[in-house]
Amino acid sequence: MLHSDTRERILNTAQLLAQRRGFNAFSYADIANAVGVRKASIHHHFPSKDDLELALVERYRQQFADQLERIDRAAPAAPARLRAYAGLYRATLVNDAICLCGMMASDIQALPDAVRQPLRAFFEEQVAWLTEVLDSGRRNGDFVFLGPPSRRAQLLLAALQGGLIIAHASHDVLLFDALLDDLLAGIAQR
Repeated sequence: MLHSDTRERILNTAQLLAQRRGFNAFSYADIANAVGVRKASIHHHFPSKDDLELALVERYRQQFADQLERIDRAAPAAPARLRAYAGLYRATLVNDAICLCGMMASDIQALPDAVRQPLRAFFEEQVAWLTEVLDSGRRNGDFVFLGPPSRRAQLLLAALQGGLIIAHASHDVLLFDALLDDLLAGIAQR
């Protein structure tokens, strides 16, 4: 087995465990059992759980950035971009999980400083992208809302993160869909 394959399998398993249970609710033994390697193999790639957590956040940020680029290329209109963005959260919910960074943010005080910065950067990047989409949509007449687009972007991100948590706790994807429809209807041009 290739070194990078093992590392990716460890990261994939750790991410799924973190998104379903929370980062502090699993151990290297859980990962080793799921991946089929010894704990020493995990420690070889990630000497400490802090190292693993940092790698997960950085990889998740990059995966999200890649998804945002795909959305930008596939859906030039602001409403379609916004709906596709919400679809990323919905896909996480369908996978019986929570946004990795949202899950980690709930424990931000317990995180090492090296993880806090990229975690904050994840949310800043989401707000920046949403701000651009909302501003574009308002300029094109697709969206109507009061206040600066950056404030609306923060509200939208908070609503998506919160809606994801509520729908996950309720095991109700349709609830997330309804919340999303209401959220988008609130800014759609009438």
